[in-house]
Order: sequence, then C-alpha cells, then structure tokens
Amino acid sequence: MSTLSATNKSRQTVLGYPVDIVDEPLALEVVESAWRQGRRLQIVTLNAEMVVAAQQDRELDRIIRHAHLIIPDGAGIVWALKLAGTSVERLAGIDLAVSALHRAAIAGRPVALIGGKEDVVEQVANVLPKVHPGLKIAAYHHGYISTDQEEAVVEAIAKVSPELVLVAMGVPRQEYFIDRWQSAFPKSVIIGVGGSFDVWAGISKRAPVLMQKLNLEWLYRLASEPWRWQRIGSSLPNFGWQVVRELLSKREKRKSTARED
Repeated sequence: MSTLSATNKSRQTVLGYPVDIVDEPLALEVVESAWRQGRRLQIVTLNAEMVVAAQQDRELDRIIRHAHLIIPDGAGIVWALKLAGTSVERLAGIDLAVSALHRAAIAGRPVALIGGKEDVVEQVANVLPKVHPGLKIAAYHHGYISTDQEEAVVEAIAKVSPELVLVAMGVPRQEYFIDRWQSAFPKSVIIGVGGSFDVWAGISKRAPVLMQKLNLEWLYRLASEPWRWQRIGSSLPNFGWQVVRELLSKREKRKSTARED
C-alpha cells in the first residue's frame, strides 16, 4: 500500500468535506513518495472559509473532494476535528510549501512558481534559492493571466518539467487554475499557497510564532489586513454554527439509539 493510500484511509470529515489526518513529516513522506514514483500530487490546504465557499460553489466542492491530499490548514478545521474526537495539529500550507522547497533543493528537483504580481514573483524567484541553497527555480510567471493566455503560459512552464509547482492566486482562483491545468504537470507536486509569495517577498508578515502555535494566525491576519473582515466575518460564524449543530445532532441520534436499545 502506498503512503498516500494509507494516509487517505485515515481520512476524517468536517461538514462532509474530507481531511487527511497528517502532520508535516507524514505529509512530506507523501510528497517524497509522489516524486519517487513520478506521479502527480494535488494538495489542497483546507480551512473554514474554503469549506463555506465550497458549499455554495459546486466546482470548488468537486475540486476539494478529488484532491489527492487535503491537509488541515485552518484553525477552524482543527477545532472541528477535535470536537468530533480526532486530535490533529494544524499544518499550514505555507509551512508545508517551505519544507517541500527544502526537500526539492536537496534533491535538485526543478520548481515552478505561478502567481502574485510580476515584481513579487520575480523577487520570490530570486530570494528562495538564497534561503534554500541548491534550489532550482526552473520557471516562474505572475498570476495576472487572462483566460486566453493561460494555455501558452502553462505550456511554457510545462516544458521545464517542474516537480514542484506552487500556485499563489488566492482561493478559489488558484484551485480553479490547478484543476484546469494539472494534467500538464503529470509528475509534479502542486500546491495552492495563497498569499505565501507576499510573505516570502517580505511584503506581508506572518503572525508571531506563539500565535501560530495557539492557532491564532487567522486573528493576526484579520488585525493586520482589516479588509478580510468583509469576507471572513460571515464565513467563520457560519462554519462554527454548522459544526456545533452537526455535533449536537449526532449526540442526539446516539442518545435516541441508546434509548431504543
């Protein structure tokens, strides 16, 4: 049984959406296994906002459910799993991407970067090899690509046969993009990394380590980027209420079944 198959067997669900119960070492083992086998691996970094969005978006719903590896990126996902009795630590997509870059550098695996503004992705392409000595950035392109330009951009990047493709376009655009073009990268590990390029370029800052460990990175982002309130302000309470309602419903069903027995 492959590492990925074994991982998928332990999957749990949050509001019906699959989540793989992985920590960083296990997720990296899955990544390395895909590289050794020369197989594509699509990774989704699941959080509460994405779940709520997918409930209203059939395309995003399908993409999440068909991903090869779905990691518990958001604090809300971790909280919901723990309420249901499954203990798991948050695995931020940016942390997994950094570790994957490190492994790619060691093994000399070519990397492609897609997303962000033109000057940002160019800066990231220059910075990452300094952070990860030996890293080969084989191709990069900004994320401001029109629909009729996508095929040409993807074809050019695919020619260098990247084994790690990081797409930073934000949710859900990066998921749509990956879904449309993943067949062009048959031997690549592909991860949607949201705003990671801005962090690596020094434009944005991550929360202090303590807040990360306390699963409060979302609060730091809201405080430092108030514009997120409009989008997240409704989705987080919605998600929380649905999780609690589902938990109470399951408890009531168990009590009802016990009374009948």
